[in-house]
Formats: sequence, structure tokens, C-alpha cells
Amino acid sequence: MDNKTDSTNARPPRRIDWRGFFSGILFFFFMRLDSVLFSIPIWLLLLFHFTNGLPIKWFFIAVGIYFLVGLIRYLLIIFARWGASYEDAPKENKNPYSNGRGKK
Repeated sequence: MDNKTDSTNARPPRRIDWRGFFSGILFFFFMRLDSVLFSIPIWLLLLFHFTNGLPIKWFFIAVGIYFLVGLIRYLLIIFARWGASYEDAPKENKNPYSNGRGKK
């Protein structure tokens, strides 16, 4: 017997859809700009920079965290979609009470 895998059960290799990836990146930036509520601390830090002399580095740190959180959320959505891309193979029904198999 061969130690090779059965070709009838082998999954096709995954292909990367680059158009979908780049449109997803565009959607990611749109979602980040769209969520004004979560950008309020960034605007407050920028306001404090101009009024109270707060260092501008805090503004850039907040912007980086803002986009990092969005990127993590986007990657989690991609990962969830990636895991659900294949359907399970049909399985034999072993329930004796269904499909009339348990009737005498």
C-alpha cells in the first residue's frame, strides 16, 4: 500500500483573491474613518496639543492604536471567513430512529 493520501478526499489548494484583499483594505480604512465615536480621544489629544502643549507623540500613539485595533478586528473577520470556506463532507446518518431505519 502507498502512504500517499487519497486524491478523492484531498482539498484543492487555496488561492488568494488579491482583488478581494485590496478592496478589504479599502473597506478597513473606510470603517476606521466611519467610526467617529472611537476617534474622539484622538481629537481630544490633538486639541490638548494645541491648547495645553501636550506632546504631539501622544496624538500619534493614539492614532496608531486606533488603526491597530481596526486591523486586528479586520484580520479576525478574515480568519473567521477563511475557516468557514469549506463545507463538511456529507456524513452517513447513524441515528437508528430516523429515516425509518428503527421501525420493525
